[in-house]
Amino acid sequence: MKKPVFVRIFFILLLYGAVFSLLVMVQFARQGGFTRRIGTIVVSGQYKLQNEGASQNAPGKSAANTMEPNQYPLSGDASVFFGGMEFRVGTEEEDSAMLLVMDDGTSGSVLPESMIISGESVLFTLPGGTVLRFNTRYSSGAQELRISCDFTEGVSELELPFKPQRKTSMRDTGDGQFIIISDGMNYSFGRSLKDSARRVLFLKAGGADLSYGVIPEERSFSPDDFVISEARTKAAYEAALGRWLDQNFSFWNRTVSASASGIDEDMVAAFAGEALNRGTYKAAVAAVPQRFLNGNSRGYLSAVYLGGLGEAQRALSASDREALARLSRIINYKNADFLKESHVIEFFAVRGLGNFLDDAAEIIRSMDPKALPLDLTAGILEAYMDWKASRPLMENPFERMLDQARHVISGALGKTADSEKVFVLFGGRCDTEFNLRLGRALLLWAESAEDDSWAAVARSLILSSFSPADNSGSVRAFFNLDETGEITSDESSPRLSAARLYRVLRPGKYAPKTLTIGASVNSIWTWTCAAELSASQENNALDISVSFPSGDTHYMIIRGIKPFTKLQLYGIDFRMDPQFERYDSSGWAYVSSEQTLLVKMKHRTSLEHIRIFY
Repeated sequence: MKKPVFVRIFFILLLYGAVFSLLVMVQFARQGGFTRRIGTIVVSGQYKLQNEGASQNAPGKSAANTMEPNQYPLSGDASVFFGGMEFRVGTEEEDSAMLLVMDDGTSGSVLPESMIISGESVLFTLPGGTVLRFNTRYSSGAQELRISCDFTEGVSELELPFKPQRKTSMRDTGDGQFIIISDGMNYSFGRSLKDSARRVLFLKAGGADLSYGVIPEERSFSPDDFVISEARTKAAYEAALGRWLDQNFSFWNRTVSASASGIDEDMVAAFAGEALNRGTYKAAVAAVPQRFLNGNSRGYLSAVYLGGLGEAQRALSASDREALARLSRIINYKNADFLKESHVIEFFAVRGLGNFLDDAAEIIRSMDPKALPLDLTAGILEAYMDWKASRPLMENPFERMLDQARHVISGALGKTADSEKVFVLFGGRCDTEFNLRLGRALLLWAESAEDDSWAAVARSLILSSFSPADNSGSVRAFFNLDETGEITSDESSPRLSAARLYRVLRPGKYAPKTLTIGASVNSIWTWTCAAELSASQENNALDISVSFPSGDTHYMIIRGIKPFTKLQLYGIDFRMDPQFERYDSSGWAYVSSEQTLLVKMKHRTSLEHIRIFY
C-alpha cells in the first residue's frame, strides 16, 4: 500500500520541477518583455536590449534607458489590445505581418523600431520614418479607438492585421460589416477600410483615420430639433443679431448722451466699441459725461477708448495677479475647474505662461471624458480653439474631449413650447450668461469645423440668451424652464445688462481684448481695442504695426517692453511725457517697474507704427 504513495509523490515532485523549469525558460526567453496599460489601451511587446546585435562586450542594459523617458526601442512582436481586439503591430509570422505598401505597388513586412507614449496615446515608429498612432477618445458618449498614420514620402498604404481575443465573438451584420462582442459590449469598425476575410485594416496616405469603438445606444437627438427660426441660416441670424444691436445701441446712446443714471463701465465700453463698428466713434467718446470720466466706476475696460492709462495699468496688473493666484490654486489641486474661467488658455498663452499651459494640458489628459460636467463644456470648446490658435503645431489636449462635450450639451438642451427659444439647462434651470458663453464658443468651433448643424444650434443659444428682456435690454441671470416648455422667471436673481451680454459676445473687431504682439516677438502683449497688431524685430529695433480707423484715437497698455533708448511715432522721435494724455496728439509714457509702455495713438492712417529702439 505504501509504494503507490511514494510513486505518486515522486511524480508530483517531478511535475513541480518541470513547471519550475518551464517558468525559468519563459523568463529568460522573454527578458525585456512588457505589458503596459496606457489609458484604456493595453500594449504588449518586447523592449530591445542594448546588447542585441552588438558585441559580447556590450553592457547588458536595456536600450530604453538610453533614450527619452517616453520612448522605448522595441524588438520582435508588439500588439495593441482594445475592446477585445488585438492589433498586430509587430510579428514575424508571415501570414499576420504588418505591411507597408510603396507608391510603386511593392510591399514588405515591417516591425516597429520604437514606441513613444504621449498622454493616452501610443505611437510606433517604423523603418523609414512612418509613424503609426493609437489613441482613445469619447465619441457620442461612447469610447472609441482611433488609428492614424503619418506616412513618409514614397509610402502609400499600411496594412494592419487584427484578430479577436479568445473570449471575443464576431457577428456578421449582412451588409459587409460585423459586430464584435466583448465583455457584454458591442464594438464596430464602422466604415473603416478593411478586408474582413484576411482580417486586415487599411490606412492610406491622405485617407481617413480608422476607428474601432463601442456602438453607442440609439438616441433620438438631432441638432435640427434645437434650432430656432431666426438661427436656421447665417443670414437670418445676422439680421436678428443686428436688430438686437440696433435696439441696445440706441438705448446706450440715449443714456450716455443724457448723462442718465445707470451708466457703468460695461455700458460705456459697449457703446464705444459698437460706435467704432458703425463709424460714429468720435461722437460716442465725446458724449461720455464728465461724472463718469472723473468717477470711481472707470476701469481698464473702457481705458482703451477713453484713456486714463496710469490707473488702468495698475488695475489691469491687480486683476492679473488675482486671476493668477486663483487659477494657480485650482491647477495645483489638479482640478479642471480652471475651465470655468472664460478663455483661460488664451489668458495663459497671451501672457507667455507656458508652465500654466503645460499643467492645464496634463489635467485634461488625465481626465476621464465620461466625467465631463456641463459647466465645463464651454471652457473645453474655448480652450480647444485658443490652444489651436496659440500652439498650432502641438498636440491639442482638448481635442479628445470635444465629442464628449457635444454629447453632454446635447443631453442638456431644452426648448420652449413654441420652439422659438433654446437653452442648455442645469436640471431645468438656465444660467443666461453661461448659455451665451457656450453659444459663442460652440459657434466658433462649429464654423471652424464646418459643422452647419451645430452652428445653427449655437446661433440659437446666442439669440435665446437675449430674452425675455426689459426695455433696457437686461435679462434675468437665471430662470426656470418647466417640462411643458414654459419659462418661469427667477425674480430673486440679478439682472444682466445688455452691455454685459455684449461684453461676453465680443462682436466686431474693436472690443477690448488682450493680443500678443506677434509670433516673432516673445512675451510682449497688449490690452487694446485695435483691430490687429503685428510686430517684427530687426537688430536693435522693434516695429509694432497697429490697425485702427484713420482719424480716430485709441489707447494701449503694452506689457513686456524692456527698457529702451528711443521711441518713434509716424517715423518721428517722440519723447516720453507723463502728461501725454492731455494733448490732442499721440504720446507715450513708460512704467519701468512693470516694463509697461502706455501709448495714446491718434491714427493719421489706418495702419500706424510704433518703433522702439534698444
